[in-house]
Amino acid sequence: MNIEIEIKVKIDNFEEIKSKVSSLGKLIKSVHQIDEYYIPIQRDFFTYKPQPIEHLRIRTNNDKSVFEYTRTINLKENLDYDYAEEYETGISDVEAFKKTLEFLDFKKIVTVDKEREYWMCGDIEVALDNVVGLGHFMEAEAKGNFKDEIEAKKACINFLESLGIKDVENTQVRQGYPSIFLDSLKNK
Repeated sequence: MNIEIEIKVKIDNFEEIKSKVSSLGKLIKSVHQIDEYYIPIQRDFFTYKPQPIEHLRIRTNNDKSVFEYTRTINLKENLDYDYAEEYETGISDVEAFKKTLEFLDFKKIVTVDKEREYWMCGDIEVALDNVVGLGHFMEAEAKGNFKDEIEAKKACINFLESLGIKDVENTQVRQGYPSIFLDSLKNK
């Protein structure tokens, strides 16, 4: 099982945060990511409220494409969760894979287009995102050897607060980009 612990926040002062991150860590890579989210025709992940607990996507980066399934474990009413399980595999022919999904009655629901910078800051991997139509966000993901998911989550929160982001526990963005994007379309 591959466990993921991350905390996401919306940032208005992108250049200031990027400057702080660059003083604490090392830029790993910059990528343009296109995430295409799919659902099986018989089960719409996006009808689960308050937010989906499953995602099925094709992520295309500058250098590779992967098919990924993510499942949130123990989602709470406040949209907090214990961790997410992630499973992914590489795709050598994206168009053939998309056609296969279409034949199997999978439907593309939303596309999220973003520029992302990955930074390594000790035991925390930082993703600085500029998401088309949504703005700037930052994710802190625990990558070190932590005792458990509680310790890993605390490390992410402490890191974000060390950058000057206030009250991370209550201001973190608990929805994924596809849900935020779909909600923004409903509000237009």
